[in-house]
Amino acid sequence: MKLKKAYIFLLSFFGLSVLFTGSYYLSYQRALREFNKKATQRSDEFAALHDNPEVRSGINEYDSEIIEEVENNEDEESLSVAVQPEPIIQPSTKYILEIYDRHEGTLNQMEQNPPGDIVGLSRDEVEKYLDEYMRDLPLSEYNKGLLSYELLSFSDKQVKFRKSYDAEMVPYRFYVVVKNGYVVVYNSDLKSVFDYTHIEAKNLPEEDRIALSQGIYIDNIDDLYSLLESYTS
Repeated sequence: MKLKKAYIFLLSFFGLSVLFTGSYYLSYQRALREFNKKATQRSDEFAALHDNPEVRSGINEYDSEIIEEVENNEDEESLSVAVQPEPIIQPSTKYILEIYDRHEGTLNQMEQNPPGDIVGLSRDEVEKYLDEYMRDLPLSEYNKGLLSYELLSFSDKQVKFRKSYDAEMVPYRFYVVVKNGYVVVYNSDLKSVFDYTHIEAKNLPEEDRIALSQGIYIDNIDDLYSLLESYTS
């Protein structure tokens, strides 16, 4: 009797163990299937998101903006280190001008504020300015016999120039000719008029009319006045 009860107890225990084990196994398999299903869904969603051109474009644009900003910062830093601004003449720059008289053999120096024409110019621009100045000399400079206008030194703190003159090299200062029937006196540039006289060429001797038709070059103001007085006497 006791042995029979023992068999029943063991069989019951074994049956319950099999039941619990089977239930646990079935629950595990179900949980595993749910996990795999959700993982597959997440993977499909991510793939669809990645294949969306609008999303991909937005990501690429964002990345491009970041890359471009970094590159610009690097370029600016490199530029600030490698390239220094070119010096120019400031209103506060010290302007030194040497005046050399070749005929007299003298050299004088003066210090003043830089002329407005050269303020803001770089070295190359100053060189170009001087070339143009010499090609189209002001009448006053021509009459004083300006031979050269040079840049001796250049910085934003101080610039030094030299003007060389020789009055003996000036070929003439005035040019007298007949225009519209009257005697007209031009400056040495042959463009600007020094004096419109009221002297009619028809009233002059033939010899003077012939000379005026060819043009008369005058070296100085005294000779000019003497010539004009001879026409009116």
